[in-house]
Amino acid sequence: MGVYHLMGLGLSPGAVTGPISYLAELYQNWETEGKDFFARSGEAEQRQDGKQVGSIQLLVIFTTKEVIDGQEKCEHYIKNPYGQVSGNPEKHTGNMKQVLEPLLKEEWSKFIDKEEEKESSKVKPQKKTGTIYWVEVDRRDIKTTYERIAKVVASLAEGSGGQGKELWMNLTGGNNVINFALQMAASLSGEVARLYYVQAVNDKAEKCVRYTNKDSYWVEVPMIPLVMNDLNKRILNVVEELQKIGTPCCQDIYGMLKQEYPYSCLLDNVEFADFVDKYMHPLWKAGLIATEENCNEQYQNDKNRLCRIGKEWDKIQQYDAIMKTALTEVEEQRLTIEKLAEQQTWITKQEIQLN
Repeated sequence: MGVYHLMGLGLSPGAVTGPISYLAELYQNWETEGKDFFARSGEAEQRQDGKQVGSIQLLVIFTTKEVIDGQEKCEHYIKNPYGQVSGNPEKHTGNMKQVLEPLLKEEWSKFIDKEEEKESSKVKPQKKTGTIYWVEVDRRDIKTTYERIAKVVASLAEGSGGQGKELWMNLTGGNNVINFALQMAASLSGEVARLYYVQAVNDKAEKCVRYTNKDSYWVEVPMIPLVMNDLNKRILNVVEELQKIGTPCCQDIYGMLKQEYPYSCLLDNVEFADFVDKYMHPLWKAGLIATEENCNEQYQNDKNRLCRIGKEWDKIQQYDAIMKTALTEVEEQRLTIEKLAEQQTWITKQEIQLN
């Protein structure tokens, strides 16, 4: 089983084809480069048997209706030599799907395993195809965009009965809304193995459809799950609970936690002053807890001010709830991406011939 690549797309085809050309080169040079680069891909047994892992299983492209329907034509591109920024822009009149198909066919076909080709040569050769799912998003509406990304991620992670797929996210193409939504889905789902983008050194490089510099082209982005330690979570829960009967102060929160966990390691050797400095202050700075503006004079000091749940926590909860709902629904319904495409009008399937 290969890697499932999720990526945004604007009007530059190189945002999709460039990283695929880079990966194809590594895959072709398996012993010298690919084995190390794809070391975390595939199953342990495959790696132990020396099999190539990390091939592209399918692509999921998030873009606008105008790009998918061909109302917006893609930009002129440069079919550059591998690893170089050179060549002249090629003019065309085709829509994005028409332009991408031959470019993808050239690079994606390089992932067909050599051993697989040997086996297939013994029998009647079968046509190899590549599957692309086009997902319509709104580049000005992050909530709608995020909801659709969440459903796609969930369908790949849980739709096959919780077996999960290896998901990589490309943060190069599209606009900020698409890429922020992709990154947030990666952080909140915990299902994405790799985040990356590709770096263009200048305007001309941005038009190239193949990778432009092997040393600086591929950039890994740290995959940081959006999780908090147990004490921070409990602080926020206590604030929510105490808000129902009034606005608590730091001493109220600390006292409730000490009473609730008298022997717990959560507050082991944590004095009140340290509790405020090390736990409450970071939550304030992050906007997860807010200070009441109209505090009584007795609560004006920094160590005992009144506080309530902040707006940032509400935002996180909102997006976290969307992801949890998507994961739960998909798991219960065994909703694969194939079934999702059958149910929803905003996702369509395209097959391209690879060999």
